[in-house]
Amino acid sequence: MKYFDERDIMFSRFGLVKGTSKYKRYYRDHPDLQDEDDRARIHVSQNLARIFDIPHHQLEKGQKFLTIIFAVINFFLRWTGKKTPLIPDRLLAIGVPMDRDERHRLRSMTLPAARMANMIQKKADGRRVARKQCKVDQGEITRIIKQLALNYGGDVVGITKLQNHYHYSHRGDMFGWGGHYGKEIRPRYQYAIVVAAALDLEMVKRAPGKETQVACILGYARTISVTSQLVLCIKSLGYDACTDNKVEYMSPMTPLAAYAGIGEIGRCNMVVNQRYGNRLKIGAVLTNLPLLVDEPVDFGLVDFCRKCVLCAQKCPARAISFGEPEMINGLYQWPHDGRKCMETWMTVGTGICMACCPFSLGENVPPVLGSSS
Repeated sequence: MKYFDERDIMFSRFGLVKGTSKYKRYYRDHPDLQDEDDRARIHVSQNLARIFDIPHHQLEKGQKFLTIIFAVINFFLRWTGKKTPLIPDRLLAIGVPMDRDERHRLRSMTLPAARMANMIQKKADGRRVARKQCKVDQGEITRIIKQLALNYGGDVVGITKLQNHYHYSHRGDMFGWGGHYGKEIRPRYQYAIVVAAALDLEMVKRAPGKETQVACILGYARTISVTSQLVLCIKSLGYDACTDNKVEYMSPMTPLAAYAGIGEIGRCNMVVNQRYGNRLKIGAVLTNLPLLVDEPVDFGLVDFCRKCVLCAQKCPARAISFGEPEMINGLYQWPHDGRKCMETWMTVGTGICMACCPFSLGENVPPVLGSSS
């Protein structure tokens, strides 16, 4: 089975700074990615320069400064057993080019939800597992946990039994800036409770505008909040659990969600749900609480995506493949160019692939006959 390495994700690569040991080590092993990644980082750095109001030619020093600060903070948090800290508030606006006033308005709309979610996350991280373990019926506790996930604010929930290749092999950290970068991930949990929050349809329709950026941030805040509340509940029952979400990922969410029956992986390289399409933000809870698992779903999406091709046609970056999917770890997945996707995200905006998917728009899509497996 193929293991995914979080260091290979473009989000982990774009924060690597020339001349640093992380940069040298990564491109020593991946020389074929270096030149194109460096070109992509030009767009990233221009966006960062606008956000932090610093001259573009001074940004590399600023990136090095951020790298050092994050390394020191993460070393302290690692020593105390806590998780990666939040990215600075200004980076909430990183995805769409905008002026200072627009960034302020975006942050004012999203910061309350983000800060509330992070407060709950910290509570979950710090809560100890209860000494007395409650006896639970596997079927009943599964029903309760799923209902709680929906009541806490999730829109779709599924459960899968973990296998080693469901996790990243090594940690890449947020933007490659964290102190856990390169650390091997050794899972100790048996189950993943996967929760998806649907983004507001009217805001997604405005992609690639700022409204979609707001919807995405609020979606992330909801998944952080829901998964953190589930961890608090499970720990109180005497079972270990941890969050697996935007604060700190242990798993690639797309295949994990597909295994948990949230949806199928579409041509867009995202999980597509029959009701909400791909306008989902996904998080998970990893736990040893005994649960009943869901099976991957097959509603004919692979065949549908073969014929639709709309997201590939609409993608301004040409990051979405027009070709055939590949079978990876038992799931059909289309090749996807994360570098091109990020460049467009930084220069144009985000969400075009969500805004054009018939499933995301709530269209009455007819089922595709036959199995895709």
